[in-house]
Amino acid sequence: MSQAAASVLIDLIRHGETVTPGRLIGRSDPPLSDLGRAQLKRQTHGRNWDAIVSSPRLRTLEPARLIGADRKLSVRIDDDWRELDFGAWDGRTLEELRTDSATAAAVTAFYSFPDAPAAPGGESWHMLEARVAAALRRLLDPAAAGPSPSPSATVLVVTHAGPIRAALSVVCAIPFANLWTFRIEPGTRITLRVGRDAQAGLWGEIVEVVQP
Repeated sequence: MSQAAASVLIDLIRHGETVTPGRLIGRSDPPLSDLGRAQLKRQTHGRNWDAIVSSPRLRTLEPARLIGADRKLSVRIDDDWRELDFGAWDGRTLEELRTDSATAAAVTAFYSFPDAPAAPGGESWHMLEARVAAALRRLLDPAAAGPSPSPSATVLVVTHAGPIRAALSVVCAIPFANLWTFRIEPGTRITLRVGRDAQAGLWGEIVEVVQP
C-alpha cells in the first residue's frame, strides 16, 4: 500500500486553559476556564472531521463531546492520549518544586534529557512516547479513522501538551529534547499528516500549526 493511501490527517488540539494555569496537571483534572472553552471553540470553528478522539480527562472530554454534538459525531475515548503522569509533582508549579535542591535537580534533568528518571510515582518520556505511538497506530485503522482509509480521512484528537510532543517525536523523528522549541500553549492546534509504511513504520509531516 502506498504512503498516500495509508495516511490520515490528524488535528491534535491541546485542551484550553484550566482554572489552575501554570501548574503541572497530569492525573489531576481541573476544569477549563471560560477562556479555555473559548480557545477550543475558536480553534475548531468551521472545521470538520470523520472521527473525534479524546483523552479521558474531563478537561479534554467535555469540550470534545460539545464539538462532536455540533457535528453529530460520537467521541471515542482513548486512554493513551491522556497527559503524562507527573506523579508526586502533579498539581505543583515548577517554582514550588525548585525550592528543594534535590527536586530541582531532578526536574531540570527531566526536562533536559529524555532518558532521565520519571517523577516519583510518575511516567517517563519514553513511557509516554510508547503509548502515543500505539494510539497513532490505532488511528490508522480504517474502523477508527472513519468510513474510509483514504487520504481524505480526518481525525480530531483533543489531548494535552505532552502527548502532542510525543506524537511529533514519534512520527516526525524529532528528538524529544528538541521539542521544547515548539510552543504548545493551551488551545494550540497542530495538524499532522500521518501514515504507516510496511518497512519504515509510522511517518508524518507537519501540515499546520495554529496558536490560540
